[in-house]
Amino acid sequence: MFARKPDKKTVVIVASVVGAVAILGGGAALAVALNQQPEATETTPTPTPSETATPTPTPTPTPTPEPVDLPVSVPVEGELNGWQGASAAQVADVSAQTGAVASGETAAYIDAPVVDAPVAALSATVPVEAGTTYAFSAQVRQLASLPEAAAAAILIGETRIELPELDAQWQEVTGEYTVPDGQTEATVAVQLEGPVSGLGVDDVSLAPAGGENVLPNPSFEEVTSDWGIVNNALVLREKSPVLGVRMAAGDASWQVTRADGSVAAEGTAPLRDGVSAVPLEGVTQGYYTVAVTDATGGSVSTPVAVIDYEGARITPDERIGAITHVDQTWYADAADILQSVGFGSARNDVLWEQNELSPGVYAFGEHYTTEFDKMHAHGVGLLGIVNYGNPLYDNGNPPSSQAGLDAYGAYAAAIAERFDVVGLEVFNEFNHERFNTGGCGTAPSCYLPLIQSVESHVAAVDDTIPVVVGSTANYDGDWFAQLWQTGAIANSDAMSFHPYNPTYYQQPENLSAAISDANNNMNSIAGSTIPIWITELGWTTGNELGQARTLDAQAQSLVAAETVSLANGVEKYYWYDLVDDSPDGNNHEGNFGMFYQEGQSVAAAAPKPAAFAQALLIDKLAGREAAATDDIGDGNHSYLFGEPADGVRVAWTLNGEATATYEASGPITATDLSGAVTTIEPSDGVVEVPLTGEAVFLEGDFSPADEPEPTETPTGTPSPSETSARTED
Repeated sequence: MFARKPDKKTVVIVASVVGAVAILGGGAALAVALNQQPEATETTPTPTPSETATPTPTPTPTPTPEPVDLPVSVPVEGELNGWQGASAAQVADVSAQTGAVASGETAAYIDAPVVDAPVAALSATVPVEAGTTYAFSAQVRQLASLPEAAAAAILIGETRIELPELDAQWQEVTGEYTVPDGQTEATVAVQLEGPVSGLGVDDVSLAPAGGENVLPNPSFEEVTSDWGIVNNALVLREKSPVLGVRMAAGDASWQVTRADGSVAAEGTAPLRDGVSAVPLEGVTQGYYTVAVTDATGGSVSTPVAVIDYEGARITPDERIGAITHVDQTWYADAADILQSVGFGSARNDVLWEQNELSPGVYAFGEHYTTEFDKMHAHGVGLLGIVNYGNPLYDNGNPPSSQAGLDAYGAYAAAIAERFDVVGLEVFNEFNHERFNTGGCGTAPSCYLPLIQSVESHVAAVDDTIPVVVGSTANYDGDWFAQLWQTGAIANSDAMSFHPYNPTYYQQPENLSAAISDANNNMNSIAGSTIPIWITELGWTTGNELGQARTLDAQAQSLVAAETVSLANGVEKYYWYDLVDDSPDGNNHEGNFGMFYQEGQSVAAAAPKPAAFAQALLIDKLAGREAAATDDIGDGNHSYLFGEPADGVRVAWTLNGEATATYEASGPITATDLSGAVTTIEPSDGVVEVPLTGEAVFLEGDFSPADEPEPTETPTGTPSPSETSARTED
């Protein structure tokens, strides 16, 4: 229950232009008249009264709008009864939201980071009477702290009602619609014409004078959803942590616990018969388990990640992505998960044998078209892997004949033409016999023709799409040296590898050596370098083969690997993988995910601590470029991102405990991997930061403190006025 509804503003929008008024100024003519000089005469002049200047009116300044808080509400999985929503492949999210809404407990929610063409995001068709005029009204808002243009409009038949600039407060828009002769029904639609951020619609009405509202489910209270926790993602914003639930009506209790079992917060919330909000009041940034018990004793729980980010969502980082497998059912809504963490792109197979069943005819599987289009709609790019062989060519082995090579390149071009790709990777782990069964073998000389075919065919579609080569199992410097000796760098835009070698898997800090070796190899053999992408690396929490990390250690490995990689110039890093591939927690291969598979009675995949760490890292770096590697002693790691005056450092130690000292011009905030935040004050222009084996994010002004200006020593005897700033009256 919310004690107070947000303030509302009313904006009247006229659906047609009636006329215009022009205001013309006459000031110039008046000035000419005042400047005319009278002729001189010999008569005694009549005294001229003193001229009184007309004061220039002071224009009233336009008030600067005050920022407003974003609402304590959350989008949920569910269908809005009586309304038709666009598919998630067109509009990222068209659903219900619950929490601080304009009327009742739920409202419509439309989120669209990418809009390729005008689209009806939400619509309903209703019966109307020809010749009758209907009054329309609706409450609208968007997730912005200051008013912004909304790239949307209300369409009623051919009548268009513009939306004003919107912020996070509800505003009422109104208009009129007159039904044309012969028409018996009309469609009311929210049309998007560009990206929108959390556009809310509530309390809609279309009614004739003195008549009833003809729109169905006008306050969007009727939502079809499953029982349980129905959030569409479980990475929550600290300033508005809310669970959407559909459970038994009555008072429900909720409890938030930390990993050690201690209670972080608890409370009660009244639930209605439908979707309701459970605000997690008092919950701060961190990783938790939340349990909700309804009035009948029904209970459901899930892990959640709470991040203190600004704005409607975590700003995506184009440098960081994750591996997905959209042919698996547990990846059906991967786009929501990717967006919630802040990933810029995802890496996924696009299996050749599934999509070219007749020579030269491409019919991409529904799991690819639907899920990749969802990613695009959510603003998440695709690194497509052109994988593997096709039975139509070379007996399904990696292509080696000219016909097979040409077909492989043409297939890569078809992927580039159909999907929103940030790059195309030539095969996956060509150097690994598990994936390469061809007669030519795994040698770089056998790989070169694939690179050349992909490069030439894709360039004909879009020569700005990066062709990514290597994609090797482990980092193999000798294999890459042989590849560069073939001249392959001329056909390549980036090189990639999957450094699961024991030296890197056991200690991700050693990745700097692999990156250095890769650059040196290119320079010494090819005479130039191309960007390095680490397109697969992660750590499992399944101990089947004795290689498991604990949940917390998996999170630290993620932060260490990504930080070291970015600090050493890696252009993109892809975590393996997004969601666990097995519900068996002991399975080695099935537990590399940073999310669990969806649980019973929970609509979204639940985060592991690694997902919390990933979202925290992306939010803290905020796109800052690597700036420096700090020398703070053997076994201690510290990396600066951004300019010192507004920098972020990521630091930890392999020595158990240590202390790092930094110059600072003001207090530094330290956020650890539990999410806890502390403030460290400088002393004599430096801060001392305790380090442990878990990374800490340090934010603040790391520029040297200003030295006080020297005081000038006066000469001679000062006068009394020089000895005091003030004398007695």
